[in-house]
Amino acid sequence: MSGKIRFYLDDWLFNSGLVGFYNILKKSEDSVVVGKDYLEFEIEVLENFEEKYFNYFISTYEKNLTWYKIISFENTIKYYEEKQFEGFDDKALKTLNKYISDVAKKFIKSNSYLAAFEFLGTKEEMLSLEKQLTPLKVKKNQDLKDIIPDVRNTFDVLKEIINYLNRRDVKKYVAAKNVIYSIINKAWNGICFLNPQTKEKDMYKDYKEYFVKPAMDYFNEDKSKYKYDCFTCDEKIKDMTNDLGFLNAIGFDVKRKASHVWNFNNDISVCPLCKLIYSCVPAGFSYAIDSGIYVNDNFSMSNAIGINSKIKTEVLETTDTNRSLTYRALVESIKEQFTESTKYELADVQVVRYVNEKYRFNILTKNILELIYKCKTELNNLISSGYKEINTYFNIYDIVLDSLFNSQNLYLLMHKMLLYKLTDYNNCYFYGKQINSVMKINYNFMRRLGYMEKVKNYIVDKGRDEGKNLRLGYGKNTDKLSGISYRLLNALKVNDVDMFMDTVLNCYLYVKKSVPPILLEVLKDEDAFKTVGYAFTSGLIEGQDNIKNMEVGKDDK
Repeated sequence: MSGKIRFYLDDWLFNSGLVGFYNILKKSEDSVVVGKDYLEFEIEVLENFEEKYFNYFISTYEKNLTWYKIISFENTIKYYEEKQFEGFDDKALKTLNKYISDVAKKFIKSNSYLAAFEFLGTKEEMLSLEKQLTPLKVKKNQDLKDIIPDVRNTFDVLKEIINYLNRRDVKKYVAAKNVIYSIINKAWNGICFLNPQTKEKDMYKDYKEYFVKPAMDYFNEDKSKYKYDCFTCDEKIKDMTNDLGFLNAIGFDVKRKASHVWNFNNDISVCPLCKLIYSCVPAGFSYAIDSGIYVNDNFSMSNAIGINSKIKTEVLETTDTNRSLTYRALVESIKEQFTESTKYELADVQVVRYVNEKYRFNILTKNILELIYKCKTELNNLISSGYKEINTYFNIYDIVLDSLFNSQNLYLLMHKMLLYKLTDYNNCYFYGKQINSVMKINYNFMRRLGYMEKVKNYIVDKGRDEGKNLRLGYGKNTDKLSGISYRLLNALKVNDVDMFMDTVLNCYLYVKKSVPPILLEVLKDEDAFKTVGYAFTSGLIEGQDNIKNMEVGKDDK
């Protein structure tokens, strides 16, 4: 069997499948031609594609898998055994007990692991080992050294579990279960090995029979008598059985929801080859925790592969568990795009984000891309900043990028940050420099929209400095400044220039100083008023930064 297949770029979903398909073939070192707006490959690359499919996900996301969390404890075991348990202290015991309860026992007893063990014929054996794992305690009449024999026995059980999971035949199925329920099911569900009623326990065979074999058979079929057309590639198909209902948040059950299509007559069906490509969507997206991202380039196949590859590398190489990781990876890719000597002309870019089991879409204009690059320093300052509202943590980095992507200004965020610093200090995980960064980003954003063109670009720093100077003028009478700051924030919120200037004039009369020229900028227009006003107020608010919260905030995200 031989022959070439060519797929062209289409909509964002199919494109992400094409990029994923390319990633899988590239990882397995298969030959694939990247054209200007297409991928071309020999049908032979689909031989053993089910193995290539799972190998890609397992090798790419290996260190994020629960399988890796279990076997990675092997290094700790070796360290203490080689040291004859010298240095095994209370902290080490606490780490061991946490690993036993939160990792080893938790995952070994999970349904996906038990299903894999049952398929491998070792379910009872593994459950027996799991029951031997119990947290260790030092009794009142004991020292830590008295329980070292128990620690040795626990290590022996753990080594047996780890050695088993490290076996190639075991890793193949246990890790495959991991990627199915942590990566693949983010893109599609309900069929093949993700169908709860599937009779095939071997996910490799299931994928081959459901996706790969039909695609190869279809390629060799005589299609001259077929009367239907594939919804994606327009090739002739025999019937309308291959719908897109398995794709999360996009497809629908055509039998139960016929009202979704014109005249209750479904015309959305794809050929088996396109269905195979759609199954590769999770390989095209870059996932971190519960979010994912794909940058859609409709014009260049190599650019689509390149920028998404950079994003995935950034996501996987970062050890952070911050939810803003996909955003940071995107920003890093944009920065790299600007610095490359072979950069292509920036065009509008469609960004597809997977958040809370839904897809969100943004068009990043050339203007926004240039802004992100210009404000890269200010954005980096915001990475670990945030605040709490009730019991929910909000990351300021995420909020800023969300607003920019949706072409929204940052005045509301600036107001919240200053107000919370006055009223809810303990739930503020940011400091003055980060408020200043948000203001500078907003100033540059508004300038690019055509506002404040006659306003000097130092007004943020100058306005903040004048606010600090006024605070110093009050000396020890700083108790009055909270009430003054409230009035200024209220004036800014309702765009009341008169109220703002009355308050400011009274302040300068009190300290017997003249009003600085920078404050006259507020009379020029609404945006100059808000920019200078918020900058001035931020300098006026007492400048003690909750350093403790800078660290605590990382654990609350």
